[in-house]
Amino acid sequence: MLATLQDILDTVKAENLTYQQKLMTLGNIAERLFDPRDLLGYSDEEWQYLQNQMICDLNEGYAVYRPRYILPDYSVYVKNGCRFLDLPVPKTLDEVLDGLLIIYSHVPSITTFPVYIGRLDSLLEPFICDEAQDYIKIKRFLNHIDKTVPDSFCHANIGPYETRAGRLILQAVIELENTTPNMTIRYDKNKTSREFAELAAKACLLVSKPSFANDAYYRADLGEEYGVASCYNALPECGGAYTLTRLRLGTIARACSSVTEMVEQLLPKVAKLALSTMDKRHQFIVEQSNFFKTSFLEQEGFIKRTNFTGMFAIVGLADATNHLLRQEGLDETFGQSARGEEIATAIMQKLKSVNDSHIGVYAERTDNHYLLHAQVGASIDAEDKLNTPAHRVKVGQEPTLLAHLKQSAPYHQYFPSGTGDLFVFDQTYVDHLDAVVDIIDGAFALNYRYITTYLKNTDLIRVTGYLVKKSEVERFRQGEAVLRDTTWFGAGTDDCAQVFDRQLRDQGNVNAG
Repeated sequence: MLATLQDILDTVKAENLTYQQKLMTLGNIAERLFDPRDLLGYSDEEWQYLQNQMICDLNEGYAVYRPRYILPDYSVYVKNGCRFLDLPVPKTLDEVLDGLLIIYSHVPSITTFPVYIGRLDSLLEPFICDEAQDYIKIKRFLNHIDKTVPDSFCHANIGPYETRAGRLILQAVIELENTTPNMTIRYDKNKTSREFAELAAKACLLVSKPSFANDAYYRADLGEEYGVASCYNALPECGGAYTLTRLRLGTIARACSSVTEMVEQLLPKVAKLALSTMDKRHQFIVEQSNFFKTSFLEQEGFIKRTNFTGMFAIVGLADATNHLLRQEGLDETFGQSARGEEIATAIMQKLKSVNDSHIGVYAERTDNHYLLHAQVGASIDAEDKLNTPAHRVKVGQEPTLLAHLKQSAPYHQYFPSGTGDLFVFDQTYVDHLDAVVDIIDGAFALNYRYITTYLKNTDLIRVTGYLVKKSEVERFRQGEAVLRDTTWFGAGTDDCAQVFDRQLRDQGNVNAG
C-alpha cells in the first residue's frame, strides 16, 4: 500500500506506540511513499492485483534498502573477530557474549532488529568452563536480548547434538519465560539424545519454545548450512531472503466459481504477477540500494549476496478450499473432507509448477528459483480476516490429533523455506515428556518439517510462528504502549484467526495416535 503524509502524522501522534516503535513505523512509511510503478517498474496489472489484495507484499515498502531476512554466519566472529566493530577474536565466554550482543545491534531486517542470532549452542560450547557460573552469564545474555530486541521474530537455533551450552540455554529459557528470542531445535532422533529432546519438549510446553525442526528434511532441501529465522523461516545461513510476497488464496478463490477457474486460470495468472514483482524488488535491492556494497557483514564474510533468495508465500488455503467446496454444493470443510484435500492439493501442485518454471532474479543459492513458504498471517487488510494462516485448518474445524497430523503432513513437502503446525496440550503433559517426543517423532516420520506446542493455560503462547504474552496483548488492546512490536501482530492475528482459542489436545487424542 502506498503511504501518505497523514500516515506520518498519525504515527507521530499515536498513544499506543513507544518511541522506538514510532521510529520503525516512520521508516516503513517512508519506503511506501514511492509508487512502485515509477520506482520499480511495476506494470499496471501487477499493481491492480496488489490493490485488490490477491497479492500482498506485507507492506515491505518500495524504496527497499536492505533484505527482509538476514542470517549471518556468526562463527565468522568466533574465528576472526570483526574488523569493522574493532572486536578481537573472543577467548572467553564473557567476550563472545559481549561481542555477539554488539554485532546483533548492527544486523538489520524488515523489523530493524536481527531475525537470526545464530546456532547459539554451537557458538558458545567451546567457551563453557564452569556450568554454574556460565549459566548465570547465558541467562543474563538471553534476558538482555529480550529487553533490547523487543521483537519475537528474533530467532535462535540449537541442536541437533546435545551440548553443555544447549542444556544451559534451555534451562535459562524455561526460567526467564521471555518472548524473545524465538527458538528452534534442529532435531534428528539419530543425532539428538533422548534426554536433550525431552528437555526441549519441556521448554516448548512451558514457554512455547523451542519448536522442533526436522533437521534431516531441511538439510536435504537447503544443505547443511541453513538456519531457522523469524517465525519458522528456513533459509541459507550466511545469506537469507530479499523479500517475502504472499498470495491470499482465499481472496483469489472467492473470485472464482469453480476449481478449474481457480487452478487453471486465475491462480497461475496472479502467481506469475507476484513473482514478477519479486524480481523487480530483488533487482532494486542488489543494483540500486547498495546494501551489499556498503555492509561490513558482506565485506567480512558474515553474509554473501549469492546466498540470498526470495520467499513466495501463501495464506488462506483452508479458506480457498472451503469456498470451492461450497461452489460444488458440499457442506464440508478443509481438514475433514476428502474432496477438500483433492482441491487443496490441486492448488498447491499448480502453484509449485508455476514457481518451478519461473527463473528468479539473484537467486543462485536456490538454483535460480524462489522458495515456497507457508506464511503465518497478518492483519494488514480486511482480507486477512478471510485468510487463515498458511495451510492450517481453521480454528474450530480441527480434526483429532492423529487425523490432523496425517491431514497436514502432505502439505509440508511444498514449503522448503518453512511451514509448521501447532498443537495445544494441557498441564499433564509436563509429566509425560516421552509422549510429547513420541508425537514429534511420529510427525517427522510422516514428513513433517516443523512442529511446536504449548500449554493452554500459560501466559506466554505461540501465536503462529512467533510468541506473545497474552497479558501484554490485553494491555495493548486497552490502548497502552507495550515493549514488543510483535504484540501488535499477535493481537491482530488473534482478531483474524482466533489463534488464542486453538483446540486443546487431550489425553484421549494422544492415545489414539
